[in-house]
Amino acid sequence: MKADFDNNLPIYQQIVERLKSAIAKGELAPGEKVPAVRELAVLCKVNPNTMQRALARLEEMGYVFSERTSGRYVTRDESVIARLRAELPAALTGDYVRAMGDAGVEASRVAAYVEEYIKEGRVSHG
Repeated sequence: MKADFDNNLPIYQQIVERLKSAIAKGELAPGEKVPAVRELAVLCKVNPNTMQRALARLEEMGYVFSERTSGRYVTRDESVIARLRAELPAALTGDYVRAMGDAGVEASRVAAYVEEYIKEGRVSHG
């Protein structure tokens, strides 16, 4: 997990989104143990309290659960993961369209930029 963060958003929210993405992509598999708070905090170069807040939020959202003494695990509920996988592309698209609008691109032109990008072969798969 990269340690570079956007100064415009709370770090814990960015960590939540990155971990949700890792779950959706299968980088963190259903039932897999999530690394410890301190380990993730070191990896992301954040305060352990920030990481704890992010993990607590993921737990509230149902993406991870706690086992009393052994830590946190990714949900085993396939319907929760399927919903996350379905929501991720929509969220990424929304972010992209907003960013293009912020860059002064008219909404009607956004699809043309995507098509051109794909035609040029600049898309990496997987």
